[in-house]
Amino acid sequence: MKHGSKMNMAVLRRLLTGYLKKMAVPVVMAGAFLGTSSMAFAENCLIPGVEQTVRNISVKGVVLDPAGEPIIGASVLLKGVNGVGTITDVDGNFILSVPVDGVLQVSYIGYKTTEVKVNGQSSLKVTLMEDTEMLDEVVVVGYGIQKKASVTGSVAAINSQKLMEVKAPSVTNMLAGRLPGLRAVQRSGSPGDDAASVDIRGYGSMLVIVDGVERDYTQLDPNEINIEDIESFSILKDAAAAVYGFKGSNGVLLVTTKKGTEQKAKIEYNGYVGLQQVTRYPKMMNAYEYASLYNEAIYNNDPWRGANAYSQEQLMAYRNGTAGTDWWGETMRSTAPQTSHNLSVTGGTERVKYYMSVGYMDQGGILRSEDWNYKRYNVRSNLSVEITKGLNVELGLSGRYDNRKRPYDADNLFRSAQMAIPTYSIYANDNPDYWGGVGDMANPVHVSDSEYSGNEDRLRREFNGSLALTWKFPWVKGLIAKALVAYDYTNTEWKTWRRDLTEYTYDYANEEYVGKEINTAYLESKFENYEKPTYQFSLNYNNTFAKRHNIGATFVWEMYNDKKNWVTGTRDFAIGLIPDLDYGNDSNQKSSGKTQKTAHAGWVGRLNYDYGNRYLVEFNFRYDGTYKFQRGNRWGFFPGVSLGWRVSEEDFFKKLLPDMDNLKIRASYAKVGDEGDFDAFQYLDGYTSHGSYIMGSGGVTSGMTTVGMANSWLTWYESKIMNVGFEVSYHRGLISMEFDWFRRNRSGLPATRSGSLPTVFGESMPQENLNSDINTGFEIAIGHKNKIGEFLYDISANFSTTRIKYDYVERAASTNMYDNWRNNTNGRYKSIRWGKRVIGQFTSFEEILNSPIQDGDGNRTLLPGDLKFEDYNSDGIIDDKDTQPLGHGDTPRMYYGLNMSGEYKGFDLTIFFQGAAGHDIFVSGDILDPFIQQGLGNGLAIMTDRWHREDPTDPYSKWVPGYMPAPRVAGVANNRSSNSWSLHDASYLRLKTLEVGYTLPKSLTRKASIERVRFYVNCNNLLTFTNREGLMKNIDPENNSSYMRYYPQMKTYNFGVNVTF
Repeated sequence: MKHGSKMNMAVLRRLLTGYLKKMAVPVVMAGAFLGTSSMAFAENCLIPGVEQTVRNISVKGVVLDPAGEPIIGASVLLKGVNGVGTITDVDGNFILSVPVDGVLQVSYIGYKTTEVKVNGQSSLKVTLMEDTEMLDEVVVVGYGIQKKASVTGSVAAINSQKLMEVKAPSVTNMLAGRLPGLRAVQRSGSPGDDAASVDIRGYGSMLVIVDGVERDYTQLDPNEINIEDIESFSILKDAAAAVYGFKGSNGVLLVTTKKGTEQKAKIEYNGYVGLQQVTRYPKMMNAYEYASLYNEAIYNNDPWRGANAYSQEQLMAYRNGTAGTDWWGETMRSTAPQTSHNLSVTGGTERVKYYMSVGYMDQGGILRSEDWNYKRYNVRSNLSVEITKGLNVELGLSGRYDNRKRPYDADNLFRSAQMAIPTYSIYANDNPDYWGGVGDMANPVHVSDSEYSGNEDRLRREFNGSLALTWKFPWVKGLIAKALVAYDYTNTEWKTWRRDLTEYTYDYANEEYVGKEINTAYLESKFENYEKPTYQFSLNYNNTFAKRHNIGATFVWEMYNDKKNWVTGTRDFAIGLIPDLDYGNDSNQKSSGKTQKTAHAGWVGRLNYDYGNRYLVEFNFRYDGTYKFQRGNRWGFFPGVSLGWRVSEEDFFKKLLPDMDNLKIRASYAKVGDEGDFDAFQYLDGYTSHGSYIMGSGGVTSGMTTVGMANSWLTWYESKIMNVGFEVSYHRGLISMEFDWFRRNRSGLPATRSGSLPTVFGESMPQENLNSDINTGFEIAIGHKNKIGEFLYDISANFSTTRIKYDYVERAASTNMYDNWRNNTNGRYKSIRWGKRVIGQFTSFEEILNSPIQDGDGNRTLLPGDLKFEDYNSDGIIDDKDTQPLGHGDTPRMYYGLNMSGEYKGFDLTIFFQGAAGHDIFVSGDILDPFIQQGLGNGLAIMTDRWHREDPTDPYSKWVPGYMPAPRVAGVANNRSSNSWSLHDASYLRLKTLEVGYTLPKSLTRKASIERVRFYVNCNNLLTFTNREGLMKNIDPENNSSYMRYYPQMKTYNFGVNVTF
């Protein structure tokens, strides 16, 4: 039986090897075409740059792996001569004409490059040794690092080189689509504020750890940390995150900054300049389109008594461009600049290592006034000193100063630019001394200039420092003690300055300008200070016994508390000239402030064991304490366990598939607590300041009210997290794959019990641990990398999907079947869009009269082209009871990315696609009904494709079909409602990054004492592919504003240089 088993395995191996050889043939041919087009393949070729008096010989050779198997596609190059080389065939053989004293460089992905001297030999046998660096690759995990091959949890990582392929000021943009499980959506392109939505597996706000210390994600994104200082990102997604306790219940993002290395001082400059452009944004009607449709809307309201608001002469002027205003074009510019510069120095000796950097970022906005911009200055220093053998001190310091400036009420500028009536002029009567009124909002050109409207400034100063002392116990092998103290301080200042603002219309009858006060002078100043000390003391132990038993243990005590205090003052101004509170009015002045403190502590334990790098197990726990709950409920114990089996280390598997260097199956389970969004101290009775009262003749006195019923049983809610997955790597990363399935059950979420108390009781019910939900999904990542001759390439792809479902939701009992169906969310998926379903557009008055009533007036207000709704409950009336599930929320359920990169003779190319699916966007509101306020707003240019009469002034004229409903002066509520017609599939695919670079030959740079010079051109968000039907052509798919009024996402074009001395 044993002999038969060996025979079967040998046969299977020969079959697999033969199959792989067949698959390798096109790869080798492609390499000959793509990667070695300029190489010499003929036996008697002339070698450029080599004296022809040196005799050439034809060398035949074979390249083998350590097991004696041929290596297909190995690169064989003549050292020191460009363009001379070949690749091995399907049997590992090669033939090359080279000088008798030449040196061959033989390399292949996953193996160490080997140099072989020819020495006149005509036959060579080369054995490449495996490169074990990949197997020894380490990843950052909670409170330490581990070999990637030994990790039993779900961990994804990306290094700084991959991150720098995206030249964007936003970390969200850099991470989107790169790591499976990380869900990142950029909601805005605003300088300094990209309104990012970021989480891990849909769990919620993740914990961010920078060099072992908790930081806020806002310190990373947007624009808050210098990406040049980042060494790597890792995300912990399952039980691996449990060691961070309740803060890690939603997953953990680990950021490692760059450190010094033992080398001579190396100076590096990285910088780029670029332009930003809008990706996609709604196009509004021009003056002619607006005036024509407004005239038409008047007749649609009353075709018998209608009268044109705009004459033919005016229409001709608008059509010829001699009148009217393009408000978007006058307010916004087509491109905005951005630039980034960073200078770093790194190096060190055996005892002292250092890394220092300074950086500058300047991101301009798209306003023509150039008053919306963001600037950041940052500095970082990481220093490591070995005081004595085994005793190290690490000091990390970083600081940041940033300033975001924008006009007053900047967020409303986009509504103004969209809705300003295009038939109006920038200036009243075209007189530059009088800013013209434009409808129901301020003149966008006027208020986009801070000199007229005022400004909203945010100034932020931040300091982060940490000091760590590490001691390797000399008498206990593998035992390390570490003490870390960190201190974070942030000071933020907001100043909102609103100037006096008046706009005018011109009264032609009386020949005078009539002013309308838009704003009066007002100032709000706010100062906020935040400080947070962190203390960590840990013991780490790692050792190997009997060469097979690998043991690791970690024990940590951690404590941190933070303090935030803020104060705000406001004043009105009679004369708005100087933006300082001292110059404001004494009357109606206000001030407020608050101080908040928190306290947390925790014990962490982790034990790792593996037998022969084959059987892996990890136990961990976190004993967490919080200030929020009553004594007795403040501490919670939360354990976790994970298991792994490296099948590839089994003897039978090595014999069956020797080139499969890693096949690992893993599973994990953890119970994690979370203090959640509970208000602190709910276990206490008491009073809080509330309201003002007149008490006798003493004037107004501040009052108090009770804080509500106390709940002494309020405690942690719990998350039970499960994960099952596997990892595969073939031929040292030639092909790799990872898969994970996960599930999280949360229970004890905060809710208020639906039972009622008598009104005479005077109190409401307190929060309790009542609700629960379930999150499930899976992730997959696939990679392929190879080297064909001098052509090195890397392809990777990932996909992840998540669904979140309500398990139990506390609610009052349903009053009837409809109420239960419509409002009972128990057992239902979250983010379901509800609304009326549109089954078409009315085509005739006859169809309107024979349809269910949907306007509350016998359908007498409806016209052909209006939306026709489904009578879902068949009662003959369209109302709220006809709402039904239509689609999904605006957060994607599926994310995916495809990254392709290659290098050849100094050139490098990166192409990165990122996409998302499973989400929908509503486009609704008055932007679909521009005349809702009798002409006080503009509408989308797509409205020109509308239902209309051939002759708008003839009530009996034939109706011409279009995409949009017929416009009316008063608008139609149903046409602008949230329904299936206005709900759009927002799935998208983006060419996120396209970068082409060239590194100068070292033969040139060495003459100038420069180690490396690389130039590159980079584009981000270059192309966006979505459903182009209807209104989606106007929307960026990452937007979640149904009114389409937001700072648009940007695509960028950059030119940069990297120089290393």
